Amino acid sequence: MIGRPQLLFLDEPTTGFDPEARRQFWELIRSLKADGTTILLTTHYLDEAAQLADRVAVIAGGTLVEIGPVDTIGGAEARIPVVRWRDDAGLHEERTLEPAAFASRLFAATGREPRDLEILRPSLEDVYLGLVGANDRMPHAAASEGEPTHV
Repeated sequence: MIGRPQLLFLDEPTTGFDPEARRQFWELIRSLKADGTTILLTTHYLDEAAQLADRVAVIAGGTLVEIGPVDTIGGAEARIPVVRWRDDAGLHEERTLEPAAFASRLFAATGREPRDLEILRPSLEDVYLGLVGANDRMPHAAASEGEPTHV
């Protein structure tokens, strides 16, 4: 990274790093990016991609599944939060566009905060897994099962 490169290719750069070294490397990448360096990063660490990337590409089975800004990959449906809680009947989950309002209604219904209440927003990894699962249902997957493929 000597000489202020205009373009930098990084392939799995933090493999084997401890958490502190990894975060320090992220700061280095952010500073290079702020100085105008274009960085092409390949990684299996999707939290790293979510932290560093402006745009991501998902490749599965050698096929480009989706490309775009980090916060739009997978579409709005893939980013709907999940409210999770526990009561006497067990563990429950509800996907909702209004997680705080839903949690408030749970509180109002019982007069107390539900046990183990969590609001989970899908991570890039969650979205990726949804895309890869959808990719498994693409025409090339159907063809391998003896079904006709239309392109």
